[in-house]
Amino acid sequence: MAEAEGPLAGSGGPRRRQQDLPWARRVGSWVAWWLVLMVFWVWLDDSTATAELAVGAAVAAMGAFLAELVQHQSATHFRMSVEWIVPALGLPKRIGSDLATVSRALWRYVVHAEKPPSAFVDMPKAWGGEDALGTTRRTLVLGGASVSPNSIALGIDRDRDVMVVHRLVASDEDRRSRT
Repeated sequence: MAEAEGPLAGSGGPRRRQQDLPWARRVGSWVAWWLVLMVFWVWLDDSTATAELAVGAAVAAMGAFLAELVQHQSATHFRMSVEWIVPALGLPKRIGSDLATVSRALWRYVVHAEKPPSAFVDMPKAWGGEDALGTTRRTLVLGGASVSPNSIALGIDRDRDVMVVHRLVASDEDRRSRT
């Protein structure tokens, strides 16, 4: 397995901003956060009364301010590409499928004491650069691979351009894919 890359927690000094973002981009980031948080508020509150919307707008504004402040102070920037949304649309189907797979394996283990085969799987991925867009892409790909109950992303092997994933219940194809 390849050696771990990147800084270790607690080692070195604080991260430094390579360059400050223009105010227009920071305001755009704040507006994007506000919209996401406001939609989330309306969805959770399930009300379109004026008082409820006013409170939601204020709470979303505070949340957007804090999100932007944290991004600015930590010298990280969240950048999103619209084409990344399409693969995310398949997540609910994959979660349901994996939940059924893991439930069947658990049932077989409880009833028949039959342990499911597990495997480490190499998934080829395009990682992008070291800019904010590439960092966001890697974070979303690793998180998306770990959201279903049957798999967890263990890391990235940049030498081979693969993401190593552990499958709790491996299919025959999963077991053949890693030698």
